[in-house]
Amino acid sequence: MKALIIRHRYFFIPVLLALITGFLLVIIYDKASLHMAFNTFHAPVLDLFFKFLTYLGDGWMVLVLSIVFLFIRYRYVLIFLISNLFITLVVQISKKLIFTDALRPVAFFEDLYDLYLVPGVDIHSHHSFPSGHAATAFGIFMMLTLLTRKASLHVTWAILAVITAFSRVYLSQHFLVDICVGAL
Repeated sequence: MKALIIRHRYFFIPVLLALITGFLLVIIYDKASLHMAFNTFHAPVLDLFFKFLTYLGDGWMVLVLSIVFLFIRYRYVLIFLISNLFITLVVQISKKLIFTDALRPVAFFEDLYDLYLVPGVDIHSHHSFPSGHAATAFGIFMMLTLLTRKASLHVTWAILAVITAFSRVYLSQHFLVDICVGAL
């Protein structure tokens, strides 16, 4: 395990730093204040960027990559699908059976704060914790890290995982704590 982490340190170190930063913010500030602070930073170019980037953490991305892996190695498809099935089960059991009353930002702030919502994004109200998109994104990009040897790609995968997860906060689909736990 140690050798695996060392070999892929250019993925794990940035991810670890992002998670430490996220969890420190969650510990220092309450989720409402933190979300309101993030919600003040919007620009049309960022709206468009995050609106489409968030799909990298979508379940459809798992299907697309599974098809791609079919042309590389059959074994990769099995590993990828089994790991994503596990991720999906953990997230859905958490959302639907354990944290059933976790409201998403739009429902949490209803009648309290007027959130900026990115036009054209279908906003959900319930089952906020943990973020399935963050979990899927980190699962996808960790798998890609394990399958590639170039350190520059490992850094790229780490950045994409973190930004994809953050897109859920930017789009007001989740709180920061949701994506941090989802990433774990």
